Amino acid sequence: MQGFPVMKFAILKQIMVMRRKTLYAVAALFVIALSFQLFLNLYQNPGVEKLQSEWMKLREQEGRGVLLQDRETLYRNGISDLAKFRERVYPKSQFARYIGELYNLGAKNGLEIDSITYKPSLNKDDKLLSYALSLTVSGKYPQLKKFIYDLGTHGNIQVINAVSMSAANTPSAAAVQLQLQMTSYFNMEVR
Repeated sequence: MQGFPVMKFAILKQIMVMRRKTLYAVAALFVIALSFQLFLNLYQNPGVEKLQSEWMKLREQEGRGVLLQDRETLYRNGISDLAKFRERVYPKSQFARYIGELYNLGAKNGLEIDSITYKPSLNKDDKLLSYALSLTVSGKYPQLKKFIYDLGTHGNIQVINAVSMSAANTPSAAAVQLQLQMTSYFNMEVR
C-alpha cells in the first residue's frame, strides 16, 4: 500500500511530460478566465453600478423636472406649447381644404375614399369646433396601414376614435374596406 501513492505520482509525472502542450493550453485558459473574472469584479461591475446609480438619479430628476422649474419658466413653456397647439389647429374656414387633404392622402397611398360623413359640434369653452368624421376607405392592407400612419402625422389636430376593417365587396380578394371614426378640431377664431 505504501508504493501505491508513489505510483500515482509517477503516472501523473509521466502524463505531464507527454501532454505538456495540452497542460500549457489549459493553464493559459485558466489564467485568461481568471483575468476576465478579475476585470469584471474589480473594474467593470463597479463602473456599471456607478453609471446605473447616476442614470437613476437623472431619471428621478427628470421626473421631478417640472417641480424644479420656477413659475416663470413654467408659464413661458405653457404659453409656447399653447401657441404651437393653436398653430396646428386649422381655422373653421379651412374645413373644405382639410377634406381635400384627406382625399389627397388617400390618393397618395393608392386608396379610394368611398365616403366621408361629418357632424359638427361646438365647444364654447375652448372656442373649438369639432367635427365627428366617418371615413370609408378601400384598398390593400399595407396601404391602409400607411394611410392611418399618415393621418397621425397630418397637420391638423385630430383623434382616431375607432378603426374597423372588413373584406371589401369587390372581386379582388386582397381588397379591404376600412372604416374610421375620428374627430378633427377647428378654430372658431379668425387668425
